Amino acid sequence: MRKDFYVFRHGETELNKQKRWQGSGMDYDLNENGVKQAQDLIEKLKDKGLEKIYSSPLKRAKHTAEVVAQVLNIPVEVRDDLRECFYGVAEGKLIADLQKEVPEIVNNWNNPNYFNIKFEGGESKKEALDRVLNELVKLTSKDFNVAGVAIHGGTMGAMLNYLNYDFDKLQNCAAFHLVYENGMWKAEGDVF
Repeated sequence: MRKDFYVFRHGETELNKQKRWQGSGMDYDLNENGVKQAQDLIEKLKDKGLEKIYSSPLKRAKHTAEVVAQVLNIPVEVRDDLRECFYGVAEGKLIADLQKEVPEIVNNWNNPNYFNIKFEGGESKKEALDRVLNELVKLTSKDFNVAGVAIHGGTMGAMLNYLNYDFDKLQNCAAFHLVYENGMWKAEGDVF
């Protein structure tokens, strides 16, 4: 059995624009630029054969999913376990301030060798990754061949780390093709 997922990050929010660390405890909607990014994402996904989009419950991901789904005329289903990592004390703080306070965490968050890293009071990258991957495994039993998945930069980055995919920074509305086949995950192609 093969299932194809097109995993994409939500559009920009005001906290992204302000360069603040935004996790599952910060439920901000898209700003004007974020809506435009979501509209541009349609062009990237329109020929992928999406039958449905599964989305994080957070406003920014759900809104991005709805913009895409409306044009593609497909349903959106919210799944709580697709939410962003909870970053504890880092939630809403300026990244520049966190860089000074806890550089060992900020500098290594996207490092594939640091899966147990976490901010005080928050989830580790591994805990968030396990939650999201477990949810995706559950979704493989659903009736579709190709689905979109609207998530977040932290969980998407953790997934790419897990798949040994080398990346620098995930832009808003970046996407990648994730395949589940014979009980294994693999990324196909580049982040686009």
